[in-house]
Amino acid sequence: MDHVTLHSLDAPASALGMGCASLGSRVGAKAARAALDRAFEAGVTWYDLAPAYGAGQAEEIFAGFAKDKRDRIQICTKVGLLPPKPSMLKRMLMPIARPIAGAIKPIRAAIKGSGLTANRAVTLTSDLLVSSLDQSLIRLNTDRIDVYALHNVRPEDLQNDALLRTLEDIKTSGKARAIATASSHAAAAAGIATKHIDVVQMAHPDLPEGLIATAQARKIDTITHSVFGVAGSLKTLEAKLDSQTRATLHDMGFETAADLLLARARATNPAGITLCSMMSPRSLNANIRAAHLPLSHEAQSLCATFGI
Repeated sequence: MDHVTLHSLDAPASALGMGCASLGSRVGAKAARAALDRAFEAGVTWYDLAPAYGAGQAEEIFAGFAKDKRDRIQICTKVGLLPPKPSMLKRMLMPIARPIAGAIKPIRAAIKGSGLTANRAVTLTSDLLVSSLDQSLIRLNTDRIDVYALHNVRPEDLQNDALLRTLEDIKTSGKARAIATASSHAAAAAGIATKHIDVVQMAHPDLPEGLIATAQARKIDTITHSVFGVAGSLKTLEAKLDSQTRATLHDMGFETAADLLLARARATNPAGITLCSMMSPRSLNANIRAAHLPLSHEAQSLCATFGI
């Protein structure tokens, strides 16, 4: 596993990070723990969480995995989203529905489209920043996290003096080593412009030109996500690849369209972290294999050729 050295932490982290959004929802606790163990054994040290993930269960599931590894991993958790409103019926049906939804894509899509699993956005306030972090630390069974990220933060929030003072107090307390935006590209740009943000996390598709370079020049760390999913990038690319193009990609070391997209993401953000889903052995192995390919700007050019 390649590593990058983050300015905000002054420490190395795995170039691939594991997105943990489905721990406890799409993936049950036992399977989630197995996935976390596999990723760690493969060299992954960066784990991306939030109180809302896994219908509110992700942090607690993660705690069991992290308890004897705390000094060997980096944890990012967030504030700004709440999990779907719980109900007794939903809790009873989840263990039954999970394997069915996992096996049948139309059912999984229907559940997602229903809104039943949608997280709830909340307004960021100083009290929420403090209380949410304290609750996350309890669920994670740790006394500190590496990065505290502002979920869905608005550019104007980063001009709120009270919020900014609270973020500085949180860092001073040692409960979080760095503060991040985890929102729109506009919020990332606003974060880069303020001295209070150490990390920007953003979707890779439609990434504004020069945004990552500007962040890195100011020693602000960069994390990209949604390499395959936003705007249907992977599905669109696969539909455009004919047999001749696939053979060309294979000669370049790209076994799948997903390999190409991951290579593009890593070449775009070579000094930062790329978040991926690694819940199944197949997805983990595919991502690790692709991550071992040499960084190449050819991947960026090829994706641009296909309008991706």
